[in-house]
Amino acid sequence: MPLRRQRSCLARFPLAVLALCSGLAAAGCSREPPPPPPPDVAYVQGLEVPLLDQLGPGSAAIGSMNNGEEVEVLGTRPRWTQVRTADGRTGWMQSRFLADSSVRDRFRALALQSAPLPSQGTVRLQRDANLHAEPNRDSDTFYRLAEGIEADVLGHRVVSRSSARQASPPSTSSEVSSATPEASADVVVQTPEDWLLVRGSQRRTGWMLESLADMNPPLEVGQYREGLRIRAWFVIHREIDDGIERSWYLWATARRLAGLPYDFDEIRVFVWNPNRDRYETSYRERDMIGFYPIEVGTWDTSRGPSPTFALQVEDESGNRIRKQYVMEGRIVRRAQ
Repeated sequence: MPLRRQRSCLARFPLAVLALCSGLAAAGCSREPPPPPPPDVAYVQGLEVPLLDQLGPGSAAIGSMNNGEEVEVLGTRPRWTQVRTADGRTGWMQSRFLADSSVRDRFRALALQSAPLPSQGTVRLQRDANLHAEPNRDSDTFYRLAEGIEADVLGHRVVSRSSARQASPPSTSSEVSSATPEASADVVVQTPEDWLLVRGSQRRTGWMLESLADMNPPLEVGQYREGLRIRAWFVIHREIDDGIERSWYLWATARRLAGLPYDFDEIRVFVWNPNRDRYETSYRERDMIGFYPIEVGTWDTSRGPSPTFALQVEDESGNRIRKQYVMEGRIVRRAQ
């Protein structure tokens, strides 16, 4: 190669290296650092859960948290979790009152799935109750409803609960009293439990034991329950008598036996009698095998709109059929 051409190539080589290094440096400078990982979050499952400033005998409550509130997890200790709240407070909570996002998502899905279901009446809680993701004592809980509040009933289900009980050891005669008795075996007992699917305030939905609540129609008709369990109740009509609004009611009841394989076995309609200034039974039907949902509405008749209701019941052949009723004045008639 001619000497002049070699010198030209050698002169251009440092420039190429310099350009390459400059490009790499610029690329390195323009590369942004990776984003920080998302914070670890949890959700409160409880009512008035204390938030402590520290752990130990000298700790003090700096606030409380309630159902569904989101917190950032900062650290953990045995049975305790350090959190930061949405308003920036930092403190410690008992870990058993926190749930992860998967539990939150399950309850959101349950609320969406149950949204189209009509209310079958309201219950009043007799004491604080956890809402479960499934009708099962061992299923996830998320919300906790306080004693005395009301919630809409959407569904009912019977679930068998298994419990182990120790069987009584067999008695031994005097002839074998010296022998070592065999250890008594555990007997698994299946106990039926009734669960209700309920929807509380802010559409918080979940399953709870029916024994923790009671249907609460107004006392003016609730006094006639005759020891039966009210499973559904509705206002089907309102009228004005002497300037006072009087409602007509439909309710569905069941015997107070756990584990019945249906939702109700009797219906009853109450209407106001202005002449006697009291509520009276307009219609009653017993020995039914009925299921949710009960639907109420109005029916166009020659006299104008009249109250109507429809039931899902099982006939003698075991087929589920729909029975509809309509009010003609204060009398209930089968519509179909």
